[in-house]
This record gives sequence, structure tokens and C-alpha cells, in this order.
Amino acid sequence: MKHFPLLSLGLALLAACNKEDDIINCGPLPTADLTTGTLADLRRASPALQTFTFDLGQPQSLRTLKGATVTFGAGVFLLPNGSVATGQAQLRLREIYEVPDMLLADLPTITYVGFNNRRVLLSGGEFNLQVWQGSTRLRLAGTSVAGSPQPPRIDLKSPLPTVNPDTARMLLWNQPAVSLGTAPRDSAGWQLVYGPAVSPNSTSIPVPLTAGYYSAALPLDSIGYWNIDRIWPAYQSMASGYISVEVPNAATAAGMRVYFRPVGLNGLARGVLAYPSPTRWSSTLPYGVDVVAVVLQERAGHLYFGTQRVTTAAGLVVTPTLEALSVAEIVRRIRLL
Repeated sequence: MKHFPLLSLGLALLAACNKEDDIINCGPLPTADLTTGTLADLRRASPALQTFTFDLGQPQSLRTLKGATVTFGAGVFLLPNGSVATGQAQLRLREIYEVPDMLLADLPTITYVGFNNRRVLLSGGEFNLQVWQGSTRLRLAGTSVAGSPQPPRIDLKSPLPTVNPDTARMLLWNQPAVSLGTAPRDSAGWQLVYGPAVSPNSTSIPVPLTAGYYSAALPLDSIGYWNIDRIWPAYQSMASGYISVEVPNAATAAGMRVYFRPVGLNGLARGVLAYPSPTRWSSTLPYGVDVVAVVLQERAGHLYFGTQRVTTAAGLVVTPTLEALSVAEIVRRIRLL
């Protein structure tokens, strides 16, 4: 594949990245090693936003820090009024391949097929791709453009994760750009992406693996978050049900995160508040599997962290011991999960 010249690659190596819907905002990473802090501070240690400035009139093949390649044609992006954008634009990209980064970025790999039926996905990589021209977000044209008989698409070629790589058949998933009902977008989960209708049903989009790289064709960029995943096979071979974490103090949903990390696998579940209990958080997991429960709590201006490794079983309630720790120490421990 021919690689066209990069006009600019901006790498925010020490950026703080926070999500507002699917918009990523970055700022400087704090250095104070104190127990004071917020959950938002932890996102500042997650993978930085990468920016690529390019000419809209030229086909592009842009390479990321982790070795992924993003390819698209010339004249394929539109302004909000529907006209073809010209001149310079910026691709903003974030790539996440490993569980500690998923946790720091608060991007767990769970499906959304109803509140009580969230399943863990095993991931080949999570990505956020957006194209901007100044303060205007561009979108990919939905129909063919001059010189191309096919509708435009963004081709993403990404490397197999280096930790716990999974060579099984993967599918393409995305997250909604807005919330689902009263659920915040962060907890809405991943949904299968479907291709053109094949009578009588639409088909999910496979992501083939060739020579250590996944090759995904992204049909639109109106939704920024994309994921290369498959459902954890243990759900098909084992019974499953709620596994819960009981925390010692009540906290608002905004000040609490509970995760389950399947040991040895590249996936991450996020617990949801078990109504009406203000201190119990649950996730649907297969029974008889090895997981690490992870608790992050923001309380009275301090951050608390705790983990507990368990084998899941029906009715299991986990009670990790929480410690008040600095942001830096919590990040260090998360990186060891």
C-alpha cells in the first residue's frame, strides 16, 4: 500500500483525555503525588489523543503510534451543509489495546442488549476516530463520490494486541454517539455494526485477521467509537448470572467505578448499581471463571482503590478492601492488572 506524506502528526504524550459524549478533550497531566484527586484524573493516564493534519483533496494512509494504519480517499468528507470539504483537516484518533488502558479510559468491553443482559467482549482494539476542520466536525459521505463507484469508507488496519492476543473470528462493534434513554453514553455498551441488508436479515461485519493485523472497514464516522471484538465464549459453555461487589460506603454513580477483569483475557466488564442498594454493584458473568474485581471510589475529595481475585459463582458478593491512594499509585497498580 502506498503511504502518502503526513503533513503533521501531533502526539499528546502527556495529555489528559476526558469524554463528553464521543468528543475527546485533553489537557496537562497533574504530577502531584497526593491522595486527593478525582476519577477524571485517572483518564489522564490513558492513551493520548493523536492528531494528523492532512489535505482533503489527496488520498491518505496515516500510521499511528501503535502501528495501525487509517486509509481513506480524496474528497470524501462533507461539511454539515452537505457540501464537500476542501483544504486542510485534522484526523483525531485514539487507540486502546490492553485492559489497563481500557480501565483508565473507562471504556469497558460490554455489550448492550438490555440492562440485565450485558456480556463481556474480548477485544482486538478500541478506537475513536473523528475528522475536524477547525471547530467543525466533518462526516464521511454516505454515497459514492467522483472517481469512485463505491460509497466512501475508512479502512482501519490494526495490529493484534501484544498482551493476550486473540486470533478467533472478530466482528465490528460501535457505541452510540448519544445516550440510550436515561443511561449515560459511557455505560450504554457496544453494539454490533451491520452491513447492507442481505435478505431476509442484515449481517454483522466480520473483521479478518491477516499476518498479525485486523482489517476493518468503517462505513461511517458519525459515531466515533469503534471496537473489534467477539463475545466471551464462556457465556455459551457455562451458566452465568450476577456477580456483585459490596463497597463500604455509598457513592454517587459519578463517584464510583466497579470493574471485573477476566484473568488472562483481553476484556473488561463494568458493574452497574444494583437498585435499590446504594452500595452494591453487579455484572453478568459466567460462573467458574477467574476474575479480578476492581473498585475505584471518589469520596470527600480522596480516591480509594481496591482489588480482589475470585472464582465466580452464583450469588457471589465480593468485598475488596479499599485504600486511599494517590493518582500515581492507583495508575501503577492498574498497569499491573
